[in-house]
Amino acid sequence: MLLTTGALLLPSPALAQPAGPEVPADPMVPTGASQLDPSHAVMPPAGLPPAAPVATGVAPVSFTPGGRDAFGARQARGETPLRLVAVTWAGPAPDAVSLRSTDAAGRWGTWTNLDPAGAEREDAPPTGAPARGGTDPIWVGDRTGVEVRAMRAGQPVTDQVQVVRIDPGVGSNDQAIGSMGSARGPAAPKYVTRAQWGADESKASWRPETTPTVRAVTIHHTSESNDYSPAESAAVVRAIFAYHTEKQGWGDIGYNALVDKYGTIFEGRAGGMDKAVVAAHAGGFNRETWGIAMMGNYSTLPPSAATMNSVAALAAWKLGGLYRDPGEQVRLTSNGGGTSRFPKGQTTTVPALFAHRDVGNTACPGDIAYAQMAPLRAKVKALIDESATDVRAAWTAQRAVLGEPTRVESPTVDGTGRRTDFERGSVVWSPRTGAWPVTGAIAEHWRGAGAEGSPLGYPTSAEYDVPTGRQQNFEHGALTWTRGSGTVAAPA
Repeated sequence: MLLTTGALLLPSPALAQPAGPEVPADPMVPTGASQLDPSHAVMPPAGLPPAAPVATGVAPVSFTPGGRDAFGARQARGETPLRLVAVTWAGPAPDAVSLRSTDAAGRWGTWTNLDPAGAEREDAPPTGAPARGGTDPIWVGDRTGVEVRAMRAGQPVTDQVQVVRIDPGVGSNDQAIGSMGSARGPAAPKYVTRAQWGADESKASWRPETTPTVRAVTIHHTSESNDYSPAESAAVVRAIFAYHTEKQGWGDIGYNALVDKYGTIFEGRAGGMDKAVVAAHAGGFNRETWGIAMMGNYSTLPPSAATMNSVAALAAWKLGGLYRDPGEQVRLTSNGGGTSRFPKGQTTTVPALFAHRDVGNTACPGDIAYAQMAPLRAKVKALIDESATDVRAAWTAQRAVLGEPTRVESPTVDGTGRRTDFERGSVVWSPRTGAWPVTGAIAEHWRGAGAEGSPLGYPTSAEYDVPTGRQQNFEHGALTWTRGSGTVAAPA
C-alpha cells in the first residue's frame, strides 16, 4: 500500500494585497514522522553524524583452472567475501551474461541474467577513465564463489570477460542506517546524505553540473540481488558508487537518489537533492530528468511496500516542489549516447514520471516494477494535489514571465516563509505578506542584499511602473529601478 499523507496546507492570503494579522510560522514535519508533505522542501537529512569517507576498492577475481561446461561456465573464487561483483570486458560486448553464486552451505544457486550497465554518461569521460564495458553489478554478500557464463553469437566467450569484486568497506553509520530501515514507519521523510553513507568524494571526478530545471523523474532498479540486510544497504550504495566511479568511468554514482527495499532514501549524485543535477542514469536523457533507483532486481519480484512508499514520497517531493503533474506529457530531446533508443536530436514524449525503458534499450526497472508505473503516478499526483501552495498559485499566474522552476520549493532564509526560484525570478511567500514574484534587476539587487533575510524583508507588492522606471515594495522599504541609475533603495 502506498503512502498516504495529511498535507500541511499553507494559509491562502490573496495574491493582490498583503494578508491580515500574522499567523504562526509554517510548521515543519516532526522528526520521526512517517508522512512526507512534498511542499516542505528541502527534504531533511537523517539525524546522523557524518561518517568518515569509507575506502572502497575494485579488484579482479581470477577464474579457477578448468570448470568449463558446454556453455563455457567458469568459476571465480575469493579468499574473502565477494560483496558486490560485476562482469567486465574489453572490446565487443557479449550477447548474454549470467552468474550464480554459492549459498551458505557452498551449494550453487540459480542463474541470474545480468544486464549490461550501458554507457549512461553522454559526454566523453575524463582522460584515463576506464574503457571497459560491464554488466550491472550484483550483490552476493558474504559468498566467496561465483560462476559465470558469457555468450556471443551462440558461442561461449567467458574467456574474454573478467569478474571484478567491489569492496564497499564498513561505514560508522551502517548499523544506524540499518535501524532506520527496519524500525521506521511506512515511509521515510528524511534521506541519508552522501556524508552519512560514507562517500569518498576524492574519487568523484565529475563535478556537479545542473540544468535549468527538472521536467521529469525517471524510475530505475539497480538490478542487483534483493538479498541484502538493512545494515548492508549503505554498503550496497557505496559499492555501486565505487563501480560507477572507478570501473565504469562515470565520475560519480549514476543515480540522483536510491531507495532500498526497507524504504530508506539515499542521496546519490553530488550537487544537492533539491537542485536540477545532471546524473548518468538514462543515457541520452540525463539532462532535465532526475533518476530514482530502487535497490534490487524487480524483473520477477515486486518492489516492497516500503520501497514504493518512499519512491512515491520522493517523486512527489521532487515533482510537487517543481509544480509538475506526474502524468503530464513532456517532450524530451535525446542527447544521444548511453542506452538511448533515440539518436541525438530526436524528440520523444513521455509522462513526467516515467521508466528508464521508456527511453532506453534496457529492461529497467524490471517487468514487475514497470507494471506499477500507472498506480505510482496516481499516488504521486494525489500527494502533490494535497499540498498545493500559494507560491505555486502565484507562479501559475505569472508562468510566462517567470519561466520554469529551477529549484524545489524551500523554506526561506529566516524559516518563516516559502520560496521557489525560477528561470527569470523568484516567488516568495510569508504568512504576513502573501506570495509575490520578484524578477529582473530588482530581484538581483534584493538577492544580493540577502533576499528575505536582508533589511528589506519580504516583498509586499509586485513590481509596478513609476514615472522614472519600475518599483517594488518590501516590508521595510522599496527598490526602484531606472535606466540611468540601476536599482536603488527608495522610500517605502
